[in-house]
Amino acid sequence: MTPEKLIIESLFRIPDKEGNDVDFKLNREQAILDESLSGRDIVPKARQMGISTYVIGRHLAKCLYQRNRRCVIISHESDATQRLLQRAHYMIKHIKGPQPVPKYSNRNEIIFEKTDSMFYIGTAGAKNFGHGDTITDLHCSEVARWPDPKSLLKGLFQAVPPSGNIIIESTGNGVGNWYHRACVRAAQGQGYKLHFFNWLHRPEYRVPMTPEQATEFMSRLDESLEEPEYAQKGLTAEQLAWRRLKLAELDYDLQAFKEQYPISLDECFQSSGASYFNRVCYIPTPLWKRRDQHLYILGDHPKREHKYVIGADPGAGVGRDNSVLQVIDLEAREQVAEWASNRVEPDFFALKAAELGRMFNNAYINVERNNHGILVVKILMDNYDRNLLHKGKNLSAPSKEFMRISDFGTYTSEVTKHMMLGTLRTELANGFTIHSELLRSELNTFVEKENGRLEAEEGCLDDRVMALAQATFVMPQAASRLGSRDVEPRIMHDPFRLDSIIKELENRAANDYLPISSGV
Repeated sequence: MTPEKLIIESLFRIPDKEGNDVDFKLNREQAILDESLSGRDIVPKARQMGISTYVIGRHLAKCLYQRNRRCVIISHESDATQRLLQRAHYMIKHIKGPQPVPKYSNRNEIIFEKTDSMFYIGTAGAKNFGHGDTITDLHCSEVARWPDPKSLLKGLFQAVPPSGNIIIESTGNGVGNWYHRACVRAAQGQGYKLHFFNWLHRPEYRVPMTPEQATEFMSRLDESLEEPEYAQKGLTAEQLAWRRLKLAELDYDLQAFKEQYPISLDECFQSSGASYFNRVCYIPTPLWKRRDQHLYILGDHPKREHKYVIGADPGAGVGRDNSVLQVIDLEAREQVAEWASNRVEPDFFALKAAELGRMFNNAYINVERNNHGILVVKILMDNYDRNLLHKGKNLSAPSKEFMRISDFGTYTSEVTKHMMLGTLRTELANGFTIHSELLRSELNTFVEKENGRLEAEEGCLDDRVMALAQATFVMPQAASRLGSRDVEPRIMHDPFRLDSIIKELENRAANDYLPISSGV
């Protein structure tokens, strides 16, 4: 048990829903966070998890037993700030035992006389922190709703020494913004430690039912509200009934509900437009494990006698776009490995592709040969079996050497990009299985823009998507080259044919139509 938890549960009281004073006992999410804080933490979550209340108690506890603490909580708006202030003053007023004597106290700031520690709660942008201030403990609440978090946090973060503590917490608020990017980096193991909390473990997020009522409810699930899908994920009738009631309050806006009450990290961040990939078979599993800083592998893959295909999307390695390798099991049509880094130069990326290819039973490799891909292809030609490198259409080239290199890989133009992404969408809609949560997040934020371009939402990434598209696009050629018997080329419809256009319009209409729920 941490010292902060001991103090909180021994001394502090809070009001319950009926207004009675009760001992402050940490709930499940508060206790998990208390035990796992690293000093630099980010917390995407569902609504009303009690994280801010826990941090108020944690900061007050530190001020009571440690000297010279400078504990600061910054909220997104003045009303929220006032609510947090009321909770802090309530805990002090109703403390069990003698009340601490403040040396100085106003509406926003309390200085404790015995420890010379300071506790402050303010609103984002109201005070120019970070210039001459030192903050030992910083909590940034609902950062996704701050007016300009990137600018405000520059000063705040610089005010916290390396030995200090920073907790960033918020529900989601769209994609491509600072908070979304920070959570994605944390999920990749970069930057802050990620702590995600969904609503499934909260006892109040249920409608009590008898076994007979639960059976009746499960027999009439509403497909338009995605209830059968969530039942397959393990939600109970009581949870689904509560979810339906909450959706009614939100006018059956599925995106708004998922953002406020996510059950997975990617649901925290809802795209402003409909995803191009409207049907994805994503199966989270504990078998999807990190093997090193950049590599995830599924279970005991690679397996003997299995055939694999690798799609490669090279980046510059300068901290922006990722360089990604996606490995798929050819027969199972399943993602079995993912390698990604934004700090690896193209030449090293080529050697990593060759290494991964040999690891996965001499996999068939397809590289996007645009830009940095030319160097990747050249190095692969010298370090990997050329018979296992995909050969694309040869374009006109200024030299014989360039023409020889451009025999390999796939050149991504607007036409081939639509073809590759169309193939990927067909595969995903027909049972191709993925396990990477970050890939699923990129698929969710990959949209068709008003100008017809297929790309990620502003501020989002699509490197994992494009690497997977490189792999699925060449599955028939890989099956032929590797001698796989179980893979038949899927029929790829021309997206510009009339029947394909009609089918696409039908799918979009079905996806956009949400009839009124039948109720509980």
